[in-house]
Amino acid sequence: MSNEKEPEIIHFHNLVPSKGKGKKTGGRLIHQGSVNGENYSVIATRATQNRKTGDMIQIWIILTDTHPSAAVDSGLDASTICRGCPFAAGNGCYVLTHQAPAAIWRGLQRGIYPYLAPKDYSQFFGGRAVRFGAYGNPTLLPFSIAKAIAKESRGWTGYFHNWKEMPAAEAKQWNSLFMASTETKSSLDLAKGLNLRTFHVSPEKPEGFVECLSETRNLECAQCLLCQGTSKKAKPIWINPHGSRVKKAVAEAAK
Repeated sequence: MSNEKEPEIIHFHNLVPSKGKGKKTGGRLIHQGSVNGENYSVIATRATQNRKTGDMIQIWIILTDTHPSAAVDSGLDASTICRGCPFAAGNGCYVLTHQAPAAIWRGLQRGIYPYLAPKDYSQFFGGRAVRFGAYGNPTLLPFSIAKAIAKESRGWTGYFHNWKEMPAAEAKQWNSLFMASTETKSSLDLAKGLNLRTFHVSPEKPEGFVECLSETRNLECAQCLLCQGTSKKAKPIWINPHGSRVKKAVAEAAK
């Protein structure tokens, strides 16, 4: 779908051992791997102060060896964990990497997150809503792990930007769980051509889209749960660019 080379992704099976038990944080290490030669870790945290999402387990994909803010400043995020997102490298992303992602990264360096084995997913995720990709592309998880977590949850949300670099069949497989993120008219047209269900971030609402219910009804994501890819039979979703870098996001969406 894209002329850009698909990134090399390697999934690790021998994970970094934890020094702590994670009792205070409630966080767990889900997976580790490498993308384009850079190691990454996937962390699930149970507590959140995010008023928009509400009470959801948050899944974060961060570079293991590079501070999140340093990754943004250097543009390393754009070639690894945030591939395919035009808002990466400080170009409009609403995530403030010096806050939650930085705290999680520091915890990872201290080794406070125990590994969560798939046999324990039911206990950890059961009865809870899950937000895949509070930061980073959740497609850096093996599909089997993402599907297993979704199955144990009471519902989930998820978005992936790197669908443009995938073979069409793989993009559709991930779209069965997560929304294909689009920002520009060209990316939206491409996604439509592949029959992908999308989440569109742009100043203009496309025809046939539903505005994010957090904006129209003040509904938390944990209550709404419409952003479940094609597993949810609903219209595609649209939202205006938002966050502290909204001007940059609007400029990128206009390209």
